[in-house]
Amino acid sequence: MGLTDEELKGQMMAEAEAAIDRVLGEKRGAEEITLSEIEELAIAAREAIGARIAAVLVEASTEEGSEQPACPECGAKMRYKGHKTRWVVSEAGEVKVKRAYYHCGACGRGLFPPG
Repeated sequence: MGLTDEELKGQMMAEAEAAIDRVLGEKRGAEEITLSEIEELAIAAREAIGARIAAVLVEASTEEGSEQPACPECGAKMRYKGHKTRWVVSEAGEVKVKRAYYHCGACGRGLFPPG
């Protein structure tokens, strides 16, 4: 059974809070910081929050025990091989995700859904 929307919201809020804490830890007093530095901190926080929320949603999009996918190469049923961690390039940036991994015994292809 997958995570509920409330559980996903909790994970996303925790990721956003951690990014905000990092920004607050890096900021300096009003007399020591420039507008450009403030903007850089805000942009870095936005990117970090976006990347981590994307990772939470991607990880939640597959779960162990879901229907065995068909191999995109040969059409055979693929076998669940556990969860794997990968770096994925997305529009939110490069994100580290942990998702279900499947392997095709017929042709040897691996699958890390969603595509």
